[in-house]
Amino acid sequence: MILFLDFDGVLHPARAVMGQHGPELAGDGSLFMWAEPLAELLAERPHVQIVLSTSWARHLPFEQVRDFLPVSLRRRVVGSTWHRIQSDPDFSRGLPFSYWQDASRYQQVKRWANAHRLRRWVAVDDDAKGWDEPERLVQTNPETGLSDLAVVARLSDLLGGK
Repeated sequence: MILFLDFDGVLHPARAVMGQHGPELAGDGSLFMWAEPLAELLAERPHVQIVLSTSWARHLPFEQVRDFLPVSLRRRVVGSTWHRIQSDPDFSRGLPFSYWQDASRYQQVKRWANAHRLRRWVAVDDDAKGWDEPERLVQTNPETGLSDLAVVARLSDLLGGK
């Protein structure tokens, strides 16, 4: 099972900005302040791996983006949609880089899922624009992310067995 994971609006409020020393949260709160509910949920599901689908990957190297996560989540990361676009010409199969600049999150995720012939996957994201498979998306409120217990419960259901 693959979990496509966004950061902004999921693991912290959608007010992250690229500061002088890297990402920082504008306003109250802290980066990754809601990572613990996800870590707890996944602790009971060793079969779940993570693919980063965050826009942070457009600006920072894969390892740096991955390493912002707590260790328990970091260990599960097996890739990134954006880094795959940049590093694997076969992944794009003739699609120009400009296509990916404007591609929706769903298009990026779906391409990764298709390239890996995934049958079991789900995404957690605050952006539902263009999602053709809403049953695979756990949409969060950009201001409450995974602090919303109903959202965590839905994600738990979609991730399946413990």
